[in-house]
Formats: sequence, C-alpha cells, structure tokens
Amino acid sequence: MCEYPALAYQFELWSRTRPLAGVKVLDGTPVFANTLLKYINLLAAGAELAVGYCDSIPCDNKVVDFLKSIGVECVYNCTESKRFDCILDCNAVYRTLEPRCGFAELTRSGAYHFAGTVLPVINVDDSRIKAIETCLGTGESFLRAMKYLKYDVQNKKIVVMGCGKVGRGVVFYAGRAGADVIAVDDPAAVKKCVNGTLATRFDREQVMEHLHNAWCVVCCTGKADALADADYIKILLEGNQIMVNMGVEDEWGSLIPPERMLNNKQPLNFILPEPTLLRYIDPTMALHNQVAVELITGKYHSGIQRIAGGVHDEYWKIVEQKGIIAKELAAAGL
Repeated sequence: MCEYPALAYQFELWSRTRPLAGVKVLDGTPVFANTLLKYINLLAAGAELAVGYCDSIPCDNKVVDFLKSIGVECVYNCTESKRFDCILDCNAVYRTLEPRCGFAELTRSGAYHFAGTVLPVINVDDSRIKAIETCLGTGESFLRAMKYLKYDVQNKKIVVMGCGKVGRGVVFYAGRAGADVIAVDDPAAVKKCVNGTLATRFDREQVMEHLHNAWCVVCCTGKADALADADYIKILLEGNQIMVNMGVEDEWGSLIPPERMLNNKQPLNFILPEPTLLRYIDPTMALHNQVAVELITGKYHSGIQRIAGGVHDEYWKIVEQKGIIAKELAAAGL
C-alpha cells in the first residue's frame, strides 16, 4: 500500500500529458517538506510555478531555501495582481489578486472571504477528500503533538469544542488512545462522534461543568470568537486545564492571552516537523493541483463552487484501493 497514492497517480499521468504546459500557477499551500511532492507534480505538468509564502501562513524556511536553491521561484507576500492564470490559495491569502482563470481554495475559513467574487473559486474544503486531511490528518497530528510534548492522554478527560471535521478527528484519535473525550456541539449538526460522547452546546451549565473538570480543552469550531463566552473564559483563566487550538482562527478571542494556550494559540500540530502526515494530506494536495487543470478549461462559472464529482471520485477511489489509510477511513466513518 502507498503513502501517497493520489500524488503518485497524478505524477505518472501528468508527466505524460503535461496538462498545465505554459500555465502560470501561484501555489499558496503551507510550505513544508511534504508539500514538495505537490510542487513536483505541478512542474511535471508543465506549469510555470511560483511558490507563495507569507506572514500569515506557517512555513518551513529551510524548505523555502531549498526550493530557491534548485531554481523554483518563491514569492514572499505576493502582490502581483494579474500575473497568474490560476492561484491555488490557502485561507484566501491571495484573494485580492486577479488570476485569469480563477482560484482553488483549501480551507473553509478562506472560502468565506471569496463571497461575491466574480472569478471562479473551487472550494476544495467542500469535498469528501478534504475530510481525510481535516478529520484524520488533524486528529492524528493532535495526538502526535501531545506525545511530542510528553503529555499522555490515556484516562484523561478531554473536552473538544466543536465536532465538525476537525473535532471529529480529535475525538476519534484521542478516544482511541484511551482518553475520556467529550465533544460539545449542536447534536443536529454532528455527523459522527466515534470514540467520544456528544454533549449539546445549548446546555450551558453542563458545558461549564465539562470545562471545569477537563484535563485538556481543544477548540475546533473553525470560527473566530466562537467561544468568546465570559463564563467559559472565567473557568479557564482560573483553572489549569491544558488549552489547545487545532484551527487557524482565534476561537476564544482576546480575553484568553496567547500564553495561556499551547503554541500561543497557533494550531498545535505546527510545532511538529511534519504538521500533517503525507498519507492524510496526499489526496487533498492532488485535488488542489487538479483544480488548476479544471480552471483552465473555462467550464466553471463565477463564485464559490465544488469541483466536478467525477474528478473528485476518481482520486477517492485511488486512495481507497491503494492507500495505507483505507482501514482508518472505514473506522472513522468517512
């Protein structure tokens, strides 16, 4: 079974067909070692690639230096508005630019920033494949980061605020490792809560009790200030709970100082040399790349939309048939 089946398939195909020959692509994916395979595929496809990095997205400067050393253009805080044909964005960092064919957006929070755009924006986050990264990948990296910091979660009470794609993954892996996991969310909106217990966010007294008794509190709502509740914050400021953020937004707001949380409110997995293991991010990166091929066809309308179902499903089948995470997909209910 393969660690990166989707990217391997894409490389073999694109090396022969070169579907992006001469296409100017800016890639804004967080720059880490496991992103290199993504860039290789774009180059194999014939793209004129520029790798974007900036102040607001974590990156590994050693990888940036390596890319420069082998002749790959790296652009810091890019402002060249009409230079590119396609922009493969993350968290809508480059939303003010004007690519000729449109954008691919990696994140849910970034997609919100494209509301009202006149360009096509294909939202990779709105796909079953992205759930592999945000659920399994982020959940596994939470557990790996806690181990990296010498925390043992077994028999500890962990309260996960939010049980969407990211929260589900944290619940799944922490519960599988022996933690007593409570997920707090709207029960009507939660699809699965494997290895944990779901508590309604509408019962404030119960939520406060869970927070008070927690060993660790993990925020996973994905929305800025979503947890900026004075009563909740009072409990946490007066307590000694371990506090973790697994998303890009500041969900607790300004009343919780950065030093109160591990990694100063930044996603905890970014303390790791490999924030998300390649096996989980592989299909997302392949699909993100594929959007560039889709955009240059001109068949997508303006505004935010999904990638064509047939294109998406082809990559999903490859991961199920050839990837090493097939059993995890089934166990987590993806």
